[in-house]
Amino acid sequence: MNCRRLVYLTLGLVLALALTWFKVPATIVPPIAPSDPVTVYVVESGLHARLVVPLGDRWVQYGFGDWDYYARHRQDLYHAVRALIWPTPGALGWGNIESLDHFRAIAEPRGFRFLTFAASAAHTSQLIADLGNRFERQTAAGHVFNPKTNLNLAQDERIYAIWHNSNHELAQWLEALDCRVEHLWLWREFHLASAH
Repeated sequence: MNCRRLVYLTLGLVLALALTWFKVPATIVPPIAPSDPVTVYVVESGLHARLVVPLGDRWVQYGFGDWDYYARHRQDLYHAVRALIWPTPGALGWGNIESLDHFRAIAEPRGFRFLTFAASAAHTSQLIADLGNRFERQTAAGHVFNPKTNLNLAQDERIYAIWHNSNHELAQWLEALDCRVEHLWLWREFHLASAH
């Protein structure tokens, strides 16, 4: 009987730790006093987040996901499970946003949150160039437009896997903007660090 109690206690502790782990959000710590600052947004929907950055007089959004599930919108059980447990081709997406106010008016009622911070214009321009080059390296025949996400997507050179999902990719983009990302696990929503 003591062995059984020990097993249950151990399982209970593991479960409690796992639940605590899943409740801790990934925290974005923006750069302090970036030079020539521009406003940047992380648009958070819970499972997926996008990066929205200024490009001239408009905005551009970037996202990353599984090629079949995210780009081709094959969201049946088979493709969902496959994307979760097996490394699959990644999809890099981008889309123009002509009016940020209009985008917010559509997204916020659907539960999307906009996390706002300032980043260096130089770092932002470099990230846009790097992501544009990644997108253009893929053949145009492999590009698709997904009206559900309003993104143009290309099959990416990076895989989508449990250890490299959309949040991990976004964290790398944020680090390129000189942010720190803390507590990033598998699938957690993002929050901004409190201002001190």
